[in-house]
Amino acid sequence: MSSSRRDDLSRTSGEVRVGAVLFTDLVGFTDFTDAVGDAGALQVLDEQTEIVRSVLAGRADARLVKELGDGLMLWFGSAHGGLTCAIALLGAIDIARSRGTFPLAVRMGIHHGQAIARGDDLVGQTVNIAARVAALAGPGELLVSESVLAACDGEAAGVPMQPVGPAVVRGVQEPIWLHRVTV
Repeated sequence: MSSSRRDDLSRTSGEVRVGAVLFTDLVGFTDFTDAVGDAGALQVLDEQTEIVRSVLAGRADARLVKELGDGLMLWFGSAHGGLTCAIALLGAIDIARSRGTFPLAVRMGIHHGQAIARGDDLVGQTVNIAARVAALAGPGELLVSESVLAACDGEAAGVPMQPVGPAVVRGVQEPIWLHRVTV
C-alpha cells in the first residue's frame, strides 16, 4: 500500500484497525528540562523524533501517530512488525545514549488489539492498555503484553524475553500478562 493511501486511511474516522500500539516515555524528562531549560529539552525531543523516524523508515505498516509531551504513540499494522520495530527503537536509543548524543533512557510498552481511527488519531481500549503498559516499564525497558505475543503467532520465538506475570492496570478489569524484552 502506498504511503499516500495509508495516510488517507488514517484519516477515516470510525474505521476499526487491528494492530499494535507502542507508547514511549523519556525517563527523567522533567528533571532534565529543569536542569537544561526548555531549549535543551526541545533539542532532545527533536532528536527522539529523528531516531524514531529513522527506525520507521521503509516500514509501510508503521507510523508515528502523535507526540505526547516527551512521549510518543506509534501504530503498527502487525504485532511482529511492532515488536521488531520497538526492539530496534530501544537499541537505537541505547546506541545514541552510549555515544553521548542522547541523554535520557526511554521506557516503552506495546499492546495488540483493535483501535478506532479518529482523524489521524487512534482511540480505544488497546490504546489505553498500551499506555498503561508503558507506564509500568522501567528505564531502558520494553514491556510486551501477551496479546502481542499471541498475535505474532510464533514469530517472536527468537526474541529473548522474561515473563513478568500479570499486572493490574487502572481501568481494565482483567490483569494484563506482561513480558520484558531482555535484548
